[in-house]
Amino acid sequence: MTSNHDSTNRILVVDDDAMLIGEYLRCLGDGFEPDVSTATLSDLEKVLFGEETDENGAAKFNVHSCNQGEAAVEAVRDAVKTGAPFSIVFLDIRMPPGIDGLEAARRIREIDQNVNIVIVTGSLSPEPENLGTEVPPADKIFFFKKPFHAVECRQLAAALCGKWHSDLALRRANDILEQRVWERTEALHKLAYYDPITQLPNRLKLVDELQIQIDETDSSDLITATVLFDIERFSFLNETMGYDAGTQLLASFGKRLIRACQDLPYGGRSIVGRFGADEFACLISGVESADKIKELVETIRQSVEEPFLIDGREIFLKASIGVAWSPVHGRDAKTVFRHAEAALHRSMRRPESSVTYYHSEMEGRAKHKFDRQSELRQAIENGEIITWFQPQLSLHSGKVAGVEALARWLRPDGTILPPADFIPLSEEIGISDLLFEAVLTHVCTTVSGWKKDFSWDVPVSVNLSAHQLRNHKLVEIIRSIMNKQGVEETLLNLELTETVLLEDLTIAEPVLRDLSEYGVGIHIDDFGTGYSSLSYLADLPVQTLKIDQSFVERLTESETNSRVVQAIVGMGKAMDLEVVAEGVETEQQLLMVTKYGCDLAQGFFIGKPMGELDFLDWCHAVDQTTNDLPVLPSAAVESEA
Repeated sequence: MTSNHDSTNRILVVDDDAMLIGEYLRCLGDGFEPDVSTATLSDLEKVLFGEETDENGAAKFNVHSCNQGEAAVEAVRDAVKTGAPFSIVFLDIRMPPGIDGLEAARRIREIDQNVNIVIVTGSLSPEPENLGTEVPPADKIFFFKKPFHAVECRQLAAALCGKWHSDLALRRANDILEQRVWERTEALHKLAYYDPITQLPNRLKLVDELQIQIDETDSSDLITATVLFDIERFSFLNETMGYDAGTQLLASFGKRLIRACQDLPYGGRSIVGRFGADEFACLISGVESADKIKELVETIRQSVEEPFLIDGREIFLKASIGVAWSPVHGRDAKTVFRHAEAALHRSMRRPESSVTYYHSEMEGRAKHKFDRQSELRQAIENGEIITWFQPQLSLHSGKVAGVEALARWLRPDGTILPPADFIPLSEEIGISDLLFEAVLTHVCTTVSGWKKDFSWDVPVSVNLSAHQLRNHKLVEIIRSIMNKQGVEETLLNLELTETVLLEDLTIAEPVLRDLSEYGVGIHIDDFGTGYSSLSYLADLPVQTLKIDQSFVERLTESETNSRVVQAIVGMGKAMDLEVVAEGVETEQQLLMVTKYGCDLAQGFFIGKPMGELDFLDWCHAVDQTTNDLPVLPSAAVESEA
């Protein structure tokens, strides 16, 4: 018998005849020398075993033996346990007084699914075709007839050992493939259910987890809450600090939420996830009451408003928050999540970051909003978006020196909606560019008619939003519309608020320069409400500042506001900028802004926004006036006397 340390080609022979076992050992031993007529056997062994042959090319077998079926079963069990399984088991069919070869084969197969079993018998029973049924699988059970020739035995052993190694290689390849498939499936699962930046559950996973939480608390009086967060001004922070810092900030925000939820004083469980670009969610189960939810939300809000340290800088964040909970706001995850989003969107529309708790009225408002979205798209296509005009009077001549075009939605039923009712909606549903084009087209068409009929030469201002500034085709669109209507560049001013300008300064600067080079005027609206350095005024092609109406309306109430207005006017004059006072609603306010040196005034005291015909009548009345209007410098001089 060969040494036991080499487990390659391990063979177990089982027979109660000691002489037959000796014959197995002879023909499978290292010293076996086939004659010339069996040279092809050596060639076969070389192909099957390669280096696992001796110097003469004969295969090397490690042969073990036993004389009873029970001993064979135990030998196979020990071989598998030690990690050195047999390639072949030769089993005599009859080995009294123990179990026969078929029973031993059945037990061996239960232990080792891969070993090749050879039933050795001198009779015709069992029938060879039935072996695969009795001891499956059929490709691993064989029939060998006694008496056999030594070369036949060795040839069979060589072939079956080669088969065993091939099967082993195939199993290993399958195992590797299955492992790769499992790893890929896990990766795809993670990609499908987890956010790659924060490694937190994404929207799909959050909805699944929320449903699990709802099901777990279904039979109790406990509440499952969904708390959604939207980071305010994240896009501005991302553009200012860079993508890497923005990514770090998102990861830090998620970790902050996790810590905040872990510290909550309740017995339930929480899950934190990221369900949008700058939106996060906390799922909190096991809460006792709605009042308790509000306490928990306030605790989390305070936590996320603590400063974040990013690249050595302290960053302060504000978050809009929307909250809904089961079972009050829904008994399934999708409904609760949808209601929490409705509450979040309500918070996002408020000027200050806030918490909104869902209530049933939002459902009706959401449906109304959905219907309004469809109507707005149709309104743009049908030309229902028109413009009204509000005059700007020169405080030097008392004549119309500018006009602001303000969008209106003229609905088929005759009602007219102000811009606050549809411009935010257009931005939300991604059609603000279409709306801007509709407004500009209406303005240019109107101005073209005025020019033809009245030799109109007063510039008209159109409002520009942050959405338009991000449109890389903005200049091309404006140029195309103006050329089509035959309107000169000098007859168009574009107004954008100081807040919009400062939040998108890196984007706005090249766009505004292109527009200025084209020839249109650039006006800064709501000036004085910004929070950044005013140095941008020296770098941008701005011609006009419009003092925010909040300062003008409090001119008579506060000396501080008066000084602010005077300072803005002085700065504008020092930079050779035109200054417009907007929101003028009283004669006293008009006289004061005239006194402080404003160039133009706009407001209800001058004239409200009007439809085209009313506006033209108003302009005609001003042109026909021969006596001094209150806006004339002489009126201001008289008031000082």
